[in-house]
Formats: sequence, C-alpha cells, structure tokens
Amino acid sequence: MRSFRVKSTLLFGALALASLSLLSYVLGGMLTEQALRERGDALHAMARGAATLFSEGLYERMREVTLLAQSNETQRMGLDPVSWRAEIDRLREGRSHYVWIGVVDAKGTVQSATNNLLVGADVSARPWFISAKQKPYVGDVHPAKLLAQALPTPADGEPLRLIDFAAPLRDRSGATTGVLGVHSDWRWARDVIATVRSEDARDAGTLAYIFDREGRVIHRPSGADIHGPVAGTHPSETPSVGLWDDGNRYLAVAAPVHASSSVTDLGWSVVVRQPIDKALAPVAKAQRAVWLAGGSVAAAAMMLTWVFAGRFSRPLVAMSEAAERIDAGESDRDVPLSRRTSELERLSGSLARMTRRLVMRERQLAEANDLLETRVTLRTAELAAANRQLEGLAHQDGLTRLYDRRAADMLLDKELGQHRRNSRPLSVLLADIDHFKRINDTYGHAAGDEVLKAVAHRFGEVLRLGDAAARFGGEEFLVILPETDAAGAAVVAEKLGIDRLHAHARCRRVHDEHRLRARVRGRGTAQRPAQAGRRCAVPGEGRGSQSSRDGGTGSGGRQLAGR
Repeated sequence: MRSFRVKSTLLFGALALASLSLLSYVLGGMLTEQALRERGDALHAMARGAATLFSEGLYERMREVTLLAQSNETQRMGLDPVSWRAEIDRLREGRSHYVWIGVVDAKGTVQSATNNLLVGADVSARPWFISAKQKPYVGDVHPAKLLAQALPTPADGEPLRLIDFAAPLRDRSGATTGVLGVHSDWRWARDVIATVRSEDARDAGTLAYIFDREGRVIHRPSGADIHGPVAGTHPSETPSVGLWDDGNRYLAVAAPVHASSSVTDLGWSVVVRQPIDKALAPVAKAQRAVWLAGGSVAAAAMMLTWVFAGRFSRPLVAMSEAAERIDAGESDRDVPLSRRTSELERLSGSLARMTRRLVMRERQLAEANDLLETRVTLRTAELAAANRQLEGLAHQDGLTRLYDRRAADMLLDKELGQHRRNSRPLSVLLADIDHFKRINDTYGHAAGDEVLKAVAHRFGEVLRLGDAAARFGGEEFLVILPETDAAGAAVVAEKLGIDRLHAHARCRRVHDEHRLRARVRGRGTAQRPAQAGRRCAVPGEGRGSQSSRDGGTGSGGRQLAGR
C-alpha cells in the first residue's frame, strides 16, 4: 500500500469514480427535470382532454333535455303518458347511460317513465324536481335512492350512482305543467376517462380521479382504493410531485371542468397522477447506463495507471539500486536519470489524454441534450400550430367557409349573454334557398355547391366586422347582428337582398351549359331590443319578415330560447 504504483493506481481510480459521480449527478438532474416536464405535459394533456369531454358532455345532455322540454311537440303532448312513451324510448336509445327518463306533473307525481319505473310515485321532495320547476337543473353525483331497488345491481358490484338533468315543462301560455327528468348512470365518467387514457398510460400506472367542488373524490379508477392528496396539497394545473394519503409520492396535475353555462357549473376537477418511480424510470435506466459505461472507463484508466506507474517506478528502483551499489563500493554504476524524465512526460501525457476524454464525453452529452431539447421545442411548436389549424377548421363549414352550426350556437350563446348583461339590441336573420333540391336534382350537387358558395360570398360582401354568418343547415343560413334593432336588421336584410337575392352559378350537363338562378328567401328575423325579455321568436316559412315581441311565436314559428 505504500508503493508509488499502488497509490497512483488508487488515486487515478478515485479520480475516475469522482468524475463519474459528478457526471451522473449532473446528468441525472437534467434528465429528471426533463422527464418530469415531459410526463407532466402528458398528464396535463390527458387531464385537459377528460375535462373538455366532461364539459361538453354535461352541456350536450342538459341542452338535449332542455330543448325537448321546450319544443312545440312537447307542448302539444302535454303530460299524456302514451304520447311520451315513444319519445322516452327514442331519447334513451341515443344515450346508453340514461337509466331513467320520466315526466312528472306539477304536483310531483310520475306520469310516464322508462319501463314504467316509478310511475305514480311521488318525487316532489327530490332536489331535481324542486329546482327544475323554475329553470333547467343539473344535479351533482349522488347515490340512487328510489331507483336503487327498482334497477338491477350493476355487474361490477359498485353502488348505482346518478347525475340528474331536468327541465320545466310549460304549456303555450308559459305556465309550468310539470318537469322532464333524466337520471344518467355515473359510469359515464369511466367511459370518458377510457377514451383519453392510452395503453402506454395504463402500463405506466397513470390513474385519473374526479373531485367535486369540496375536494371529495366522486370518481376513482376501477379497483383502486379511495386515496387523495394529503390535506392542503391538492394538485394544481401545474404538474407537481406530492404526497398522497396512502404514503406514496405521485406526479399529479389537475384540470378544472369549465362549465359551458352556469347550469352545468358543478365545480369538478380532473386529477391525473402517476407514481414518481414510474415517471422517473427512464432517468434511472439512463443513470445505470452511465455508471456501467463510466465503470468500464474507470477500470481501463486504473489498468493504464498501473502500467504507467510501473514504468515510472522501475527507473526509480533502478536509481535506488544504483545508489545502494555505489554506496557499497561499485563506483562503475551510473544513475539512470534520463529515463526518469521520460516516464514523467508519459505520465503527464496520459493524464492529459484522460482529462480530454472525460471533457469530450461531457461535451458530447451536453450537445446531445441540447439537440434533444431543440427537437422537443420544434415538435411542440409544430403540434401547437397543427392544433390551431384544426381548431379553426373544426368551426368552419368546408364548402362555404362560413361558420358551421356548432360555431353558430356558440356565437349565439355569447351574444345572448352580452345582450342580457348590457341590455343592448340583438337581431338574427334566418334564410334559406328556394327550390334548392330541384337545383341539385336537375343540375347535380356540384351546381348546388356553387350556389351555396355564391350566397356565402354575398354575405361576406355585405356584413359588417362583428356580424357573423353561418351555414345553419343544408341550404339554411343564420346571420347574427349584434347591436342591431329590428329596423337595422331590415336594412341588412335589404342589402343582402333576402327575398330578391339571386345567386348565380354555372354548370355543365352533357353538352349544354346552363346559368342557374337561386332565389334566397328570408324566414324572418329574431330581434331582441334593449327592453326585451328572456325569449325571442322566429316566424315560420312565410315570405314576409316580421319582428316578434317577447315570448311571441307567429305562424309556424320556432322558439329560440335564451340560454
């Protein structure tokens, strides 16, 4: 242990291990930060996707129930059980999670229901009935009570839990005659989570929970224990590592379920978590690889040091032996001083080469990491650009380049909300193309497409910035005119040439060329003055346009309910 060779070998071995430890620490920190960021982004995307589906699902179901309750056909049926039976069956066929649909009179007695369940029962004390007598209602998740005994036990053995949708039934005079109620199976949440949870996420132990407004778990994965974060550490929208009450640490992120309307604002949030050891598994694998490669380098360095130290120590031993022999009287012995300088130069060269190799490896790793971060940034930017392009296309009619019906609904909701807050006038024009089917049948759908594009082009020429035009149906168009009263809407209609607008298109059939003339006919305006109430009416299919008062319908009119 006292020899120069052993000490030099141990010294170089310790130096190699220290460099390896430093490299592993720095690289591990960088990889850990990167892994947490990438996994956090993936978990956030999953949570946002699920939250969006829940928001849209709640709104669509509430809107479906509300529209059915307010339709003219519903007013015609009244509370007749026979008339409602077919409508209930149709509604349930479209929504597999609807376990019970019922029509209740104003006193709270069930008149008609799915499979006649609870017909004749008194539900006047149920929250959904009490609230829905005044306005549409969405109830939070709760255990089934009256239906728990009437419906079969679910196959998974879990207690039946429901979410309620209800809306008031009114007659033509506006008086409340009853309530239309729908109970949806909460297993809908499990199906929503399954659509956004990939196979890789399942393999990585990723789980999704849903919390209510008070932070209580209202959905957990099948077979999972009901665990939540330690009190005071509820996950936020920024991915973070936290301790849960099962004693384990998880990478978790939350995404609030933004309500599309005040009725569907239940205060839910979707929390997606992953065990921290699963999230950092790639980092541990990379560190093992670094230690394996670094250990090999360290072993090679120690062998070289042993060899070079031996070559350096032998001249010293020879010098020592020569000195002893000279001391013993052998004066003809020379001290080999020249070789000592050569070995020292070799040793310094070896150290320089070893140092350069270590620095080169660190530089290569840093360059590789920079290249990886650059690629991730580029891919993220490309994905964001693609998402913006898809979002634009999702709200645009592919033929006319006008808004589609879904976008029109969103714009109309927005303008109605501003109208209520600011009491400013709002008008709506609805128009269609006369004899459009005859054009398609006679000249083909290509000619019909040209007519639609010509009409859309005319709208673009006339409408102001801030107005909106949408293709509402096959040949129907909806025009939204903010800050416009009935007189202003009439001026816009005159400029658009409704009832006189002729859209021209050219088509070729066999060898004859024809010039088409399409007559666009207005179906009326829906105008909300500053003093208007919560409803406006759209007149029916007549050629004349007329503004309606609050709550009026006109001949053949349809109701546009303010949401």
